[in-house]
Amino acid sequence: MKTVHKITGLLVLLLFLLTACEKDISSYNNDPRVYFFERNTDLTQTRITFKSFSFLKLPMEVTKDTFLIRVKIMGDAAPYDRVVRGQAIPDSTTAQAGKHYDFIDGIIPADSITGYLPVVLYRTADIADSSVTLNIAIAPTKDFKPGVTEDDIFTLSWSDNVVKPSNWDGFISLSAYFGTYSTVKYRFIIATTGIEQFPLQQSGRVPPKDGEFTAAAMTDIKAMLKDALKAYNDGHDPDLTDEFGQLVTFP
Repeated sequence: MKTVHKITGLLVLLLFLLTACEKDISSYNNDPRVYFFERNTDLTQTRITFKSFSFLKLPMEVTKDTFLIRVKIMGDAAPYDRVVRGQAIPDSTTAQAGKHYDFIDGIIPADSITGYLPVVLYRTADIADSSVTLNIAIAPTKDFKPGVTEDDIFTLSWSDNVVKPSNWDGFISLSAYFGTYSTVKYRFIIATTGIEQFPLQQSGRVPPKDGEFTAAAMTDIKAMLKDALKAYNDGHDPDLTDEFGQLVTFP
């Protein structure tokens, strides 16, 4: 008899749990929510709550870019597109709305449970020697409310900062290929080549280490930069000038 009572009790408990789960799922369907879903590619899909962005590798004329943050819904997919949007959290946010960034609507596509929340980032003069930070939360929309608290904040930092390479001057140095250093010139080099650092082969008698540039490779890069500078100057007036008022040139 006791066994029957135990079985009956377990069945009641199981029925209660199933009913609770159905209510939870129903609540998600009736009150859809969305949360940040940036994850690493490791086996456990470690949560990512911070990312950084640099304008350095983009052409100099690019003044804005759109950063996409992955999000995921709670509940079932819908047969139509739904809107997701971000909002700033004032605490520790140094970026200014309208100046450094703007939020625009993102989309959870029809029949999908994931999508992207877009943030438009601006390349402003004040991030040339510093960075700005934006703490982001999910903003309520007609389609979604914020989701789980573990993924309700995402931090984004960006800059357009450059630092003079330590090997620019010296016996074996970048100055032999690039000439006198200036921030404007270095930005142009990075934007043209997509390369931020140029470790140099220290001797022609020793094979270059992984990642090192040979003299021949640097000569080719210099030729590419001279062609790119000519094309830039042909399309702009005045010619490219650095922060010291000097024309940018290559030897």
